[in-house]
Formats: sequence, C-alpha cells, structure tokens
Amino acid sequence: MDILTGLMIWAAEALTLAVLLCSRWYYERDRFYLSWGSGFALHGIGVILVALRGDIPDFVSIQIANTLVLAGVGLWIAGLLQFDRKPVEAYIAIPALLWVAGMFLYPIRENFAHRVALHNVATMVGHAIMIYILLRNHGASKMTRRVLAAFISVQFCANGVVAVLVVAGEAKTIGASPHSAWLLFPAAVCLIAIVMTGAKLLTERSEEKLKTLAVTDPLTGVLNRRGLIDEFHALRKLVNEEKPLIAFLHFDLDSFKQINDRCGHQAGDTVLIAFSQVGQTSMRGRGFFGRMGGEEFASILRVGDMIEAASIAEAIRLTLKRQTIVTGEHNITVTVSAGIALAAAETADLDLLLSTADRALYTAKDGGRDRTAIDTGTDASVVPAVDRQGEDEAPTDVRASHQVAALKRMASLGKR
Repeated sequence: MDILTGLMIWAAEALTLAVLLCSRWYYERDRFYLSWGSGFALHGIGVILVALRGDIPDFVSIQIANTLVLAGVGLWIAGLLQFDRKPVEAYIAIPALLWVAGMFLYPIRENFAHRVALHNVATMVGHAIMIYILLRNHGASKMTRRVLAAFISVQFCANGVVAVLVVAGEAKTIGASPHSAWLLFPAAVCLIAIVMTGAKLLTERSEEKLKTLAVTDPLTGVLNRRGLIDEFHALRKLVNEEKPLIAFLHFDLDSFKQINDRCGHQAGDTVLIAFSQVGQTSMRGRGFFGRMGGEEFASILRVGDMIEAASIAEAIRLTLKRQTIVTGEHNITVTVSAGIALAAAETADLDLLLSTADRALYTAKDGGRDRTAIDTGTDASVVPAVDRQGEDEAPTDVRASHQVAALKRMASLGKR
C-alpha cells in the first residue's frame, strides 16, 4: 500500500469518527463531543487535501490542508478542556498558528522537508498540551487518563522522529521519502489505542454521571436524602478531634403551601432553589446540605459544640429571611424553621438524629416559626435569636454577644 492510499484511509477513519462524535453531540448536547467531532472532521478534510497534492493547487494542498489538520488538533484540545468542565483558552490555536507563522518564512515554505518538520513540531506542541491536560486532573478516571496520555506520548515521540528523519534525509515528496511509513504507522496504531481508551474514559464519565444523579435532587441540584445518608457515613469515619460531634440540622420552609397556592408552583420551585443556594453556600467547606423532600431540607456537618451548630443554623435562617426572591411578578419573602440534633461522631445513629432533630423542628414551629430549636438531651429549646430580643437599639455585635451567652447557658443545661 502506497503512502497516498494510506492517507486516504486515514482520512476516511477520521471522518467516520467525526460523524459518530457529532451524532453523539446531537443527542446528548455535551459540547466536547462537538469539539472532538469537528476536530476529526477538519483533520480528515486536511489529510484528503494533502493526498490530492498535484491534482489541486499547491496552496490548497499545503497551506490550507495543514492548517486544517492542525486546527483539528486545537479542537481536540478544546474538547479535553470542555470534558474537564474548564473554559476553552486561546492556546488551543497554538499548533495552527505555528504552521501559519512558518509559512511566512521562505526557507520553510519552499522546502518540503522543512514543511514536514514544522508540521510535526506543531503537532507535538498540540500533543504536549493534551498530555498536560490529561495528567493535571487527579479526580475520577485517573488511571484511564494516564493510559490515554501514554498513547499520545507515543505519537508525540513518533512525530519527533519523523521530523528529524525527514530533515536528515532531505526528502522531496511524501511518496519518495524513505521514511514515509513513519508518517502513518505510529499514527494508525495510536489512533486505535486512543479511540479505545477514549471510549473507556467516556464510559467512566457516564457511570460517574449516573452516580451523581442518584444522590442529587433534580430540581435544586443539592444532595437528595440518599446523598445525605452517604455523607453521614463518611463524616462518621472522619477523624477530627477538634470537631468531635455530628450535627444534623433539619430545615422546613414556613407556610410553603401558601406560596404555592398564592403564587403558583413555579414560584414555589424558585423559592426551593433559592433556599438551596443559601444552604449550600453556607455549608461550603463545613459540611453537606441537601433536600429531604418537599420543602424539607437538612445539613450534616462536624462541629465542636452546640454553639457552633446553632450559629450555622441561625446564619442560614437569617440569610433567607433577609432575601427577597423575585419570580415573575412576585417578590417573595420567606422564612424557615430549623431543628438541631447533636451526637458524638463515633456513636452517632442517623435514625436517632433524624427523630431528635424532627422533635426540635416541631418545637421551633410551635414557638411561632422562623426560629431555630436545639435538642439539649432532655427536651428541645428555642435558640435565642439576634432578630428577636427587643434590643433593636443595641448594636449588632452586642445582640450577637447576648445570643452567644444564652447559647452557652443552654449548652451547660444540656450537659447536666
């Protein structure tokens, strides 16, 4: 088989992959499929133009063809960035720009061997970027990413060898080069390996996505009940002497049914999403926030004492209370009640925490809603709140210090 036939077969394979990837994008709408598919499409078209050298103008079969091939490499890089949920950066254009810049240099533009060397060096730069992107991510599919990077590294080395041999042999044309096979054989082998490894990477991503969906609430994007249960077991195993307690914070939006009845269910969904954002932001780096069902939410976290748990619950309550939620023609102000249960991490029982926090939540509801109640061991008591102390004339820091003092008294009662 001569080199030109090999190029046409290579182009056909690239275009076939382009169709498959673009079809996958059409159904799933993940942008990396479109980037990879477009990359293979440009690559295949460029290779066809190279193979038609002599039958079409040299400018098309050389400058334009190689620019398309290297632009395809740039789109592969863009797809990797999108696969990792990273923004597409301008450096994806480096391989193609290296080629375009080289074409302005007479010694490169008018010498076949130098053009081939430049093309391979530009391709090596693209491969190096892809290897870096694959290896810098230490999350899921770490081993598969390393294997894929290894195959791309083989192609990287093959391009380097081709560049050296073509220049050393002063090749005049593709077919006449004594090292023509080097242009296709490593690429063909690596293409098969890369496609297989890439397919495994996509399968692992799909499995990870399914796992995420299983523990995520579809409306709000926070954890669902199952997700919270999984995180509870993980927190139990966590060794943290400074935070020996697990706190379960049970939240229930006040008068939520009236919001649905008065403003509509779409407004109700907006309220649920807004509160989820408040809770998730408050928990960032501290613990986990999720939706138990309906208008009930919960947080699970490690704390040092009762005061820390109550302070976090109060911060969430006050943040929501002071927020106006705009949905359609409605400006909604909503409040939330919270119940708190605590247990030593090594002996914590989730069912017991749930029932205890639920009892504290009912205490908060019976106390007038828009309150936080905490279980002290023998009963549940409403947490003193900075927004309901009849001391509006006092500075905020003074009211907060009064709340801390009251919480300390509650904590001492709970230890008796």
